[in-house]
Amino acid sequence: MIIANYLNYFLTGFLALVYVSGAIGFCVNPSFFAPFTPLNLLFTAFVFLFVQYKKTTDNRIFFIFLVIAFIGYLSEVIGVKTGYVFGNYIYLEGLGAKFFNVPFVISINWALMVCCGAIISFHYFKSTLIASVVSASLITLIDALIEQSAPKLNFWIFENGMPGLHNYIGWWCLSFTATYFFRKEFSKFYFLNALTVLSVIVFFFTVLYIFRN
Repeated sequence: MIIANYLNYFLTGFLALVYVSGAIGFCVNPSFFAPFTPLNLLFTAFVFLFVQYKKTTDNRIFFIFLVIAFIGYLSEVIGVKTGYVFGNYIYLEGLGAKFFNVPFVISINWALMVCCGAIISFHYFKSTLIASVVSASLITLIDALIEQSAPKLNFWIFENGMPGLHNYIGWWCLSFTATYFFRKEFSKFYFLNALTVLSVIVFFFTVLYIFRN
């Protein structure tokens, strides 16, 4: 148990270090750090799932993560193809390999954002409706932050340069639905891990927004 706790602390600390160094690196030498973006998302997912399971011994987190990743990916495929879900946009090359013109790792981003936002919200609010609304709103606000840097990072770009209200409504509705559907499970997962993961993501994109815009 002691070794497991130390490993949790080490992985969490190392994750924070990766994001701090990545934020500095993208500001100083973005062309060098950009290819590591997909690996960083994979590592973030590994730390999140590993610590969640070690702290709760609840293997449902893996199932929920995969389901949300699949839903997120499917919505992106439909969105890119039709423009109905988030508006008209295309994915660029910064997120790595694609299938149906959508990077594989975007599914991880979806799962991380929704799971972390939901776990944090259910920690503070006992009402399912309020927690779901807060979670969806938090996730949508973070998406708005990410959108400011996404084109410059070669992630994706919208038809008119920046997303419109359509994009944020789509994010909010999908996030709310996923949070509400898994409401009983999210209230039982490990809060500090979710808070840390979402915090380093927000830190990273805040630094980029301030120093690269």
